[in-house]
Amino acid sequence: MYIDFHTHLDFYKDENALFEQLAKFDGIIVTSSVDEKSYKKNIQIQKKCDSLGCSTKIISTFGIHPSKVPSAPKNLKVFDELCSTSCMIGEIGMDFCWYKDASEAEQERVFRYFLQHCNEEKKYCVIHTKDAEEKICRILEEYPSAKPIIHWYDGDKEIYKEFIKRGYMQTFGCETCRSKHIQELLRLTPLNLMLAETDNPDSEIWLGGFDNSVGLIKKVYRDIADVLKISVEKLCNIIEENSTKIFNSF
Repeated sequence: MYIDFHTHLDFYKDENALFEQLAKFDGIIVTSSVDEKSYKKNIQIQKKCDSLGCSTKIISTFGIHPSKVPSAPKNLKVFDELCSTSCMIGEIGMDFCWYKDASEAEQERVFRYFLQHCNEEKKYCVIHTKDAEEKICRILEEYPSAKPIIHWYDGDKEIYKEFIKRGYMQTFGCETCRSKHIQELLRLTPLNLMLAETDNPDSEIWLGGFDNSVGLIKKVYRDIADVLKISVEKLCNIIEENSTKIFNSF
């Protein structure tokens, strides 16, 4: 079984083509949201997939991406009910590289809101860390019962080692085959903390590739397995075991 732990299914423009792919893909897809509208769209996709009898199992999660912080309300309590409906939280975090429309303080305010929820509920959360790794590392110490899943980390190695020391799960994706630094981080990662993702549909294209299909996760598995010098079959078993531990927490 292939498990893609981080996608954005609501970003696909051609819904018919998407459902054709979902009908053929035999695996699990965790689709993150960037805001309330995104979450509701992902729920619609999940329900339609179920009603069509697709072999794909979709898990939709709610979060506010750093890029959407400027439009977040002052009173974040309006999201309490949505948080409670979401078995995990994601995508959340901070980004001091690409998304500067919101101040660092405002990004932190939104990030902490979700972390507080995850801390209280002992819930997993998918975290975006671009150029905010050190600050996020410090903030996460204050929420010891939250369960971070660090998405596509490519930052400082020493901070990464601290994340590993704390037992945070890590996703590896499309850049694995392209980045020596990420390959080094991958080799540092205990097998029991390893997950795979595509960040579909945009990331592979952004990196210069052409395939943003649901099946792209199979290539990601091959890339990870090549770096670790293990079989794809063994990696499938590792990621399935790691993912099942997370899914069993719902």
